[in-house]
Amino acid sequence: MHQISRREKMKKLTVALTAALFIGSLGLALADEASPKERLENQHDRIQQGVDNGTISKKEHRKLAHQGRKINRQRKRDLRKDGGKLDKQDRHQLEKEENHRSNEIYNDKHN
Repeated sequence: MHQISRREKMKKLTVALTAALFIGSLGLALADEASPKERLENQHDRIQQGVDNGTISKKEHRKLAHQGRKINRQRKRDLRKDGGKLDKQDRHQLEKEENHRSNEIYNDKHN
């Protein structure tokens, strides 16, 4: 009888741990999908860090800031056009532009 209760405890513990891991990984997956606005804010912070520590020049800062404003204007136009929610095609295009800008930030900071 003692072994059955021990086995049941192990089953419950296994189920609880599995559920906790699943919920935790789901949270990480959702957190990974930052909105275009959040990505622009994160990129701005990265640029500011580069300016502060001297790895991004004033010229590079102006170029990156211009790109950020352009992407943000496009995001706002798309939101107005789509009734406040980005459609799949617009989101994909913004992500592509943000990925390009992110790579430029990285390259500017590391060159």
